[in-house]
Amino acid sequence: MFEVENRTQIKRQPRQERSQARFESVLETALRLFAARGYESVSMREIAREAKMPIASVYQYFPMKLAIVREMWTRYTSTISGTLEAGIRRSIQEGRNEANHLVGIIIDRMSELQTSNPAFIEIWSCVAASMELRELNVQDTLQNARVIADALQKLHPDSDPSALYDRSLIAIEMASATTRFALALPEPHRARVLLSLKTAISLLLDPVMLDAQASLQPAGKNIRRAGAVGKTKRSGKAATAKRGRGTVK
Repeated sequence: MFEVENRTQIKRQPRQERSQARFESVLETALRLFAARGYESVSMREIAREAKMPIASVYQYFPMKLAIVREMWTRYTSTISGTLEAGIRRSIQEGRNEANHLVGIIIDRMSELQTSNPAFIEIWSCVAASMELRELNVQDTLQNARVIADALQKLHPDSDPSALYDRSLIAIEMASATTRFALALPEPHRARVLLSLKTAISLLLDPVMLDAQASLQPAGKNIRRAGAVGKTKRSGKAATAKRGRGTVK
C-alpha cells in the first residue's frame, strides 16, 4: 500500500513561476478532459498534448494519472478543513451555541467547490475506487469530525464526548456525500436538498438531541438486561417443566 501511495504523490512542487504555470496547466487540462470524457478515457499522453507540453514534463510532476486526482482532492479537502477551522474560531469568539451557522458555511463551501468544475464527479469516483485515496479520505473525515466534536464540547461541556464525536462524524460524512449527490440534481431540486441537509445536520448536532440520547441510553441498557433476565427465567422454567415430565414417565 505504501508503495502505491507514494506513486500517487506528486514528485516535486514547482518553485519557479514558469514551473507553477505548467503545473497548473496540467491540472486544468486534466480536469477539462475528465469532465468531457471521463477519467478512464483520458491518457497521460493526451493530457500532455492538450496542455502543449512534452509527456516527460508532465511526468516530472505527476508519476501517474491518479496523482492528478490526488492533487485535486488534496486541494479540495484542505480548503474544507480551513473553512471549518475558521468557522469554528468565529463561532467560539461570537459565543454561538448552535451548529446551524457553521453547518451552513461548510455545506455552502462544499457545494461551491464541487459545482465549480464538473470534473469533481470524476474525482470522487476515482477516490472511491482507489484503496489508498479511500484511506486518506477516511482519515480526513475522522480529523474533521474531531475538530467539530472538540468545538461542540467547549460550547456544551456537559454533553457526552463520545456522542458528540459520533454525531460529528455522521454530520461531516452526510455533508460530503449529499453535496456530491446534489451535483447530479437540477435546480431547484439541488437547492432544496442542500437546505434539507442543513436542517438535518443542525438537528443531529443539537445539544437537546444529545441530551435526549443520553437519557435514553440507560433505559435501553435496562431493557436489554430485563430481556436477558426474562429469557433466563423462561429457560429455567422450561428446564424445570422438562425435568418434571421426565419424572412422571
